[in-house]
Amino acid sequence: MVAPSALRQAVVPAVSVALAVLAACRPSSSIDAAPAEPVENPPGAAEMQQQREMIPPPPSCANDAWTTYGHDAARTSASGGCLWGPLKLAWSATPRSSAGGTMLQGTATHAIADEDAVYVAGALGPVPSVWRMAADTGKTKWGYESHTEAPRGGWPTFAKDRVYLVDDGVNWADAATGHGRRAELDAWGESVSDGERVFAENNWYLDGYGLYVSAFDMDLKLLWRRDYNALSKGYQVPDVGGLALAGGLLVHAAQHGALSGTALSAFDPQSSERRWRAATSPQSSPSIADGRVYTMERLPGEKTDRLVARDLATGTVAWATELANARGPAPVLAGKFVIAHASDGVVAFAAATGERVWTAGLPRTEPPVQSSTTLAAAMGSRTLVVVSGTRVHVVRLDDGGEIWGDAPIPHAKKIEGPVIVGHTLYLVADARVVRLDGSDEH
Repeated sequence: MVAPSALRQAVVPAVSVALAVLAACRPSSSIDAAPAEPVENPPGAAEMQQQREMIPPPPSCANDAWTTYGHDAARTSASGGCLWGPLKLAWSATPRSSAGGTMLQGTATHAIADEDAVYVAGALGPVPSVWRMAADTGKTKWGYESHTEAPRGGWPTFAKDRVYLVDDGVNWADAATGHGRRAELDAWGESVSDGERVFAENNWYLDGYGLYVSAFDMDLKLLWRRDYNALSKGYQVPDVGGLALAGGLLVHAAQHGALSGTALSAFDPQSSERRWRAATSPQSSPSIADGRVYTMERLPGEKTDRLVARDLATGTVAWATELANARGPAPVLAGKFVIAHASDGVVAFAAATGERVWTAGLPRTEPPVQSSTTLAAAMGSRTLVVVSGTRVHVVRLDDGGEIWGDAPIPHAKKIEGPVIVGHTLYLVADARVVRLDGSDEH
């Protein structure tokens, strides 16, 4: 065995000789000099930049929570997650509540989620309820019952460690324990929060106050109420319209039928001052991005619905394009696209101009009501989840081309409410919550 000191003495002279030989053979210029023979037609800076742009960057996937209807207060329906397919069933579970030592099954209508928990709105018999389920197993952690009796299945909203629900009253439940309370009766509709206040609408009338938009503090003390329309009992209101919050404004798509309150308005969330009002007939919940608000509308004097983009600050129309049979949910806002799901397929428009960019022939089969969603965007993978009938599809966001499609929930008859968190898709199928997992890599 050669001693380390002897090995170093033998190697160092040999390396020095090799380096000297290389130096003698090298041109007199620097080692980083250009090749002796020039490259024909070397690419210019513009061409090299174009080549770099043609190579898609690796996906940047986020595990951001889906905290309310439409993912966020702006109702974009766009998560930072990545979803490609195939999607595999991880679990399917029904929320449960304990009553008198007996476990009772509830019915799920809508769910929101983060990495650890799924918060489910629905009913226990005739009682509007909220549950927390474990994200990894679907096991029910707690249940909250409102002690009212007329559920319509509103979406829950998570804010400040509480879950809020507007369903036959305005309710909150502590996210850790499920303990909570109801603030008032006879309210049904959307809720949204800015972290300091909770905003709610009543878009249905059975009894009580009538139709309105209102603001509460986080403990549900009433701060203000606007656009009140008193009704006679039994008046039927179209189940479209809703709330969106962004850019320092609360936008209310008030659909009160033939009543004078039907309009699209923007309010200061703190003072309730009305910033603008558009005399139109909203036909969907609104969504907001990049200083614009997007809604399906029936403009005055027209007989066809339009997808309309308005300036958020003033309410003036930026563009409007005809689109039939796409009422109900807020338009999806995914980067440069505004996307709606019509009865004959998914349509993507350029957000800047309203130009139709692509169409995917996956029909919307759910009722045209604001709470029944069928689209969810995964911005990390630039994909769009589309629910059509009992099939779930993943399409490319840039051109609508299908990546994957299947009926992954055995024997399901009704599927809706896609929610994306990271590489996971949650759905509500036949009053159950379902978790589907995608691949971590494309």
